[in-house]
Amino acid sequence: MNKVINEKLIKRNKTIGNVTSIGGIAILAAGLILNINPDPTRTMISFGALIVGFIVAQISTHYVTRFGRSPRFDEVVADNLNKLNNEYTFYAYTGPIPMLLVGPAGLWIPVPVLAGGEITYDKKWRQKGGSLLLKFFGQENLGRPEMEVASNEKLLHNLLNDHLEEGEMPPVNSILVSLHPKAIIGDVENAPTPIVEVSALRRYIRKVDRKTDQEIPKATLDKIITLLVGNKVD
Repeated sequence: MNKVINEKLIKRNKTIGNVTSIGGIAILAAGLILNINPDPTRTMISFGALIVGFIVAQISTHYVTRFGRSPRFDEVVADNLNKLNNEYTFYAYTGPIPMLLVGPAGLWIPVPVLAGGEITYDKKWRQKGGSLLLKFFGQENLGRPEMEVASNEKLLHNLLNDHLEEGEMPPVNSILVSLHPKAIIGDVENAPTPIVEVSALRRYIRKVDRKTDQEIPKATLDKIITLLVGNKVD
């Protein structure tokens, strides 16, 4: 498998995560210090500092979780897909969405899921168990993965629709990838988007692609690759 990784963007976002992490801690500390000898003015400033500090900490969590940890989400996914043949190319933070696998039979959008506990689907995604504290800070909360799936698909389709001719649009498959080591995938038979443990991702993609009769024409693949490289986010 070939890999195209936007190292410049990753480095920049890692720096943002580190800076906002320090800034958030500093703002929260200042808010607590102001409350040591409270008066109405100091209390109001302290309260405002705590709110701002919490917001900055949430921003920091987003960036640090995705770009500051090693291995990163894209590294974990790419490592699992690494044994795919050279007909596949994995793009990380290149183009309009975080991760995209371009294969001979279609495009795959891996969407990381960090939730712990049991994950099921019954008219909506549900999560049982997991750390309450980490859920509160948005680190192990299942949330609404269908919204991220819809957003990624829309961004990708917008890019392709503007440049591909009618009939050239390849199949686009989204897949949720569970990255939590203690997550359990329960009953998800009726889920609108399949979900697999990261260790099963390559096997699942191979299975689906082998059932596909048609391949993407080389001319269309060349257009898609040019678009992804040309729309590289710096």
